[in-house]
Amino acid sequence: MSIENENQKPSYDVLFRLIRKLGISADSVFYPERESNNSKVENLFRLIYQCNEREIEAVSAAVQALLNCK
Repeated sequence: MSIENENQKPSYDVLFRLIRKLGISADSVFYPERESNNSKVENLFRLIYQCNEREIEAVSAAVQALLNCK
């Protein structure tokens, strides 16, 4: 509340938890002037980071199959 209402700066720990919970790139917070040219790829990476080992293997196999179709 103090961050929003009193213009306080969050601690590193709070900032880290906010970035993780919101699922945003830390670069978007620290380098807002940089434009993200490929938000679909960034979103895909965020989804992959949420996968367990088995799911990562399935995603990897699917991507490999797609690339072999070219």
